[in-house]
Amino acid sequence: MNTDELREALRRDAELAGRPPTDLVPRVAGLRRRSTRRRAGVVSCVLAIAVAVGGLTILDGAREQDRGAAGQDGSSAAAAGVDTEAAAAAYRTSIAGTNAAASSSISPASLAEYLPNRRYRVINGDVATLTDAVVVGHVTSVSPGRAFYAPEEDETSTIEVPFDDPRAMWRTAHARLTVTEVLGGQVTDGTIRVGFVVGTSATSYDVLAAGLPALGDLVLFLESSSPVHDYEPDLWSVASNGAMLAEIESDGRLTLPALEPYQVEPFLAVNPTLDSLRAAAQEPPREVPFETLQD
Repeated sequence: MNTDELREALRRDAELAGRPPTDLVPRVAGLRRRSTRRRAGVVSCVLAIAVAVGGLTILDGAREQDRGAAGQDGSSAAAAGVDTEAAAAAYRTSIAGTNAAASSSISPASLAEYLPNRRYRVINGDVATLTDAVVVGHVTSVSPGRAFYAPEEDETSTIEVPFDDPRAMWRTAHARLTVTEVLGGQVTDGTIRVGFVVGTSATSYDVLAAGLPALGDLVLFLESSSPVHDYEPDLWSVASNGAMLAEIESDGRLTLPALEPYQVEPFLAVNPTLDSLRAAAQEPPREVPFETLQD
């Protein structure tokens, strides 16, 4: 299979899976303006490798909902006549198995290892963390972000196009998150914006815009920089290619809708509830040698 055939195969697979072609991700990373809010050391390298190897995760789902304006027992979704249960279910289905193909040099054994107080000292002496911040909050609205395509005749260029342009090979969306608790990291604003990647199907954005707010209270494991969203430095990104978000049940138990069952079981065996994650976040910083991770 030559390069053109491989690229075409990747594009077909990406379209079926609702995710951007993996061979386009390095172009975004290399040609878009880098965020000025990078973490130190090798973390950006680790995550860039994970994206390049595992492909870019697509999070299809979310809709506008302001629970503060809608009241304790309702939402703007309910007020608008939207079936929030159905919207949430559609979103969970769209992100199931998001991280299955991802690859990383560090394989966490628990949710606690994603907290910023878990630090990995790598071979060149730098210290890395898997996230920059972990917060509790709920999405109040989702809006269109950017859309891009890469022309066949020029592999070095990435061109921004209108969000609904049929040429778009990948699109992003921006979610507004009301932060109710900071478990780790430096988040001082009560409202932050988080970037997501939108699938290429006609309904991908609608599913995202309806389903994400319908999930209610969430724990989001965040990165302060991403090659996909570096066009806007203030955007946060969800860790592990978008997979690291946890729903909070009424009794405080956590669920991880984007992960495979074999990943969920060990994570929740150690940190099954929000309270257990809070307790882990209060522990003194812990440094773990990680000699196999290169600079």
